[in-house]
Amino acid sequence: MAIEQPEYAVERSAGGVEFRRYESYQVAECDLREVKDISQASSAGFRYLFNYISGENQPGQKVSMTSPVQQVPSENGWRVSFVVPREFYRTGAPVPSNARVSIREVPAGLVAALRYKGFWGTDTFNQHKAQLLKKLAEQGVQIEGYVFSALYNPPFTPPFLRRNEVLVRVKEAA
Repeated sequence: MAIEQPEYAVERSAGGVEFRRYESYQVAECDLREVKDISQASSAGFRYLFNYISGENQPGQKVSMTSPVQQVPSENGWRVSFVVPREFYRTGAPVPSNARVSIREVPAGLVAALRYKGFWGTDTFNQHKAQLLKKLAEQGVQIEGYVFSALYNPPFTPPFLRRNEVLVRVKEAA
């Protein structure tokens, strides 16, 4: 069975960048203040979120693993998140027992994505972020918010088979 991901439609591709129209979705996220390194943030956030989906919630319910794990920069560090399975959209996701975990709605919108394989970390993120921003600037596309990272595979996946992305919301064409 495939791992659930947020739903989107590809509107166009240009210069190696995919422009996707995402439907709204929910995430369980952990805010990691004062953590500057994306790898450290991901490791720490993953533990909190894994505990949440393993039943550290009210009513102590297991929640299916989804993809991708997202790392979004914040003013004070990083927010690491898992996508909430669609089965909870009507009834609401289980309430996190740990105050470090919260549920947030991600609004629908247009997102630019640049995909890459291999290892990831702060340097790799910054390299691909710069590539994405350069490609968007060359196309005259305006961004909204922070560039963020999405990791689709378990850590034991060989690097040459991994699907990683850097993404950013973009302004709608007038």
